[in-house]
Amino acid sequence: MFKGLKPIVYGGREVWPIVEGGKGVAVSNHSSSGAWAAAGGIGTVSAVNADSYDSFGNVIPQLYHGRTRRDRHEELIAYAIDGAVEQVKRAFEIAGGKGAININVLWEMGGAQRVLEGVLSRTKGLVAGVTCGAGMPYKLSEIAASHGVTYLPIISSGRAFRALWKRAYHKAAEWLSAVVYEDPWLAGGHNGLSNAEDPRKPQDPYPRVAELRATMREGGKGVSATNHMSSGAWAAAGGIGTVSAVNADSYDYEGRIVPQVYHALNRRERHEQLVRYAIDGAVEQVRRAHDISGGNGAININVLW
Repeated sequence: MFKGLKPIVYGGREVWPIVEGGKGVAVSNHSSSGAWAAAGGIGTVSAVNADSYDSFGNVIPQLYHGRTRRDRHEELIAYAIDGAVEQVKRAFEIAGGKGAININVLWEMGGAQRVLEGVLSRTKGLVAGVTCGAGMPYKLSEIAASHGVTYLPIISSGRAFRALWKRAYHKAAEWLSAVVYEDPWLAGGHNGLSNAEDPRKPQDPYPRVAELRATMREGGKGVSATNHMSSGAWAAAGGIGTVSAVNADSYDYEGRIVPQVYHALNRRERHEQLVRYAIDGAVEQVRRAHDISGGNGAININVLW
């Protein structure tokens, strides 16, 4: 379908690694994200002021009747949850079992954590992952893991990722599926700049992305990046190849990646499934790397303690 592009396993199914950008305030809605997923990609529903509908299919106006700021804030959260749930359900129906559906939230929007909890609790089995930026979403990993979905933080630098990883993300590393880079000079101030960066002197984004990737590897987050092909080739050249034993892929008899799908209902049982996937995948990657090396070099493995 796409020359040179290979599908990946995401949300328990094979999808194209083409992700719809989450555009807020009812722009990325069920129509766009459902169609995106139906084509085999990863659609993204914006959970920021999403529309809900009446029995005739008309958009329900988001009117605020509360007399105090607190009352209006509660109305805002209720609108946000109801709208996002409605958009996710409609997108899932349009997708027809193809692709995957993510949701996007802004961490600094009012009641972000409550909105995220409310949406995920009412869309179990429908949402594959959560993208989140506009701030430093430390609690994102904990919330996503508690609902069994992956998280994709929107990051502006390696420094920001390192802070998030050390404080929170390393505790739920298995649920981190990707990192989205958003340039702080070009993204309209979503993520902001550090005190060490000059807003009048934009930096080349490529070195910043390379730095971010290097920082991810420092934390051992090299999921499928150092697999049997790269480590086997490295060893075949006489070096020391390293297989990542973190969420490593295993394969069926036709050579296709086995989806890492978690069916257990409680956290302990899902943990046991995770351990089994990890062992099977790492063993498979090591054996394939050893075959490729042809007896040359050496093979190491890398794990997160």
